[in-house]
Amino acid sequence: MTDNVIPISDQQILQYRQQGYITVGGLFTADEVESVRSEITKIVRCYPDGPDGLVEFEPSVESGENAPDEIELRVRKLSNVVRHNVFFRKLAFHPKMAAIATALLGPDVVLLQSIMLLKPPRIGSAKVWHQDNAYFRRNPNHIVGFWIACDDATVENGCMHVLPGSHTLGILEHGGFKNEYGTLKTPSFEEAVAVPLKAGGALIFHGELLHGSPPNNTAERRRSIQYHYASSKCRRSEGWEMYKVKPEVHVAGRDFGYDLAG
Repeated sequence: MTDNVIPISDQQILQYRQQGYITVGGLFTADEVESVRSEITKIVRCYPDGPDGLVEFEPSVESGENAPDEIELRVRKLSNVVRHNVFFRKLAFHPKMAAIATALLGPDVVLLQSIMLLKPPRIGSAKVWHQDNAYFRRNPNHIVGFWIACDDATVENGCMHVLPGSHTLGILEHGGFKNEYGTLKTPSFEEAVAVPLKAGGALIFHGELLHGSPPNNTAERRRSIQYHYASSKCRRSEGWEMYKVKPEVHVAGRDFGYDLAG
């Protein structure tokens, strides 16, 4: 990609504004996807060494109900990987992601959060319907998520589902805690739009778009990256104490004195 070329069209930007999401095929090359997979494996194989909270196991593994032989097939997600890992920190500056983020958010951008979502075969649990800014509580709500498939994501193995246009509703009432924190009134998966993706493809969505994913009951893996970028002008709402998310790295433009996670 040449400098100053945005890998999405004006029509896609309009769709993002109206519907709250777009998809981009081949955002990552096959080699980039393989590098991500390899780095995930390196991180998991170091467990339990490493920062607290980096590796989170599936609930059925935590309860003792399931125990796949391979440790990576027990993991639900890796959290704040940009904060702890050089490879994923560099990935935050991927030219295509940075170009799209600045096109949608403006020139001043931070990476708010980075997660690897692994949803392992047969035991990968569902993610309840939610809005990401219900966790972050950033104002203004200038947040964009990149959900990038590292395996083919299908309806059967738990691809993302979205409710188009729901980013215009404001933050809906949420309840629950940790992975069960979600909207109290939610659409069924039959009402929503499934977003299957080939490996390397991306779902790019507004921080207040309602979304969720069903469980993975197949024998296939469904690994993915989720990076959230935000305008560096955003601030956490005063009084919000449930999830104190700190930005992980300054990506572009000005940072306005953000308290980065380091």
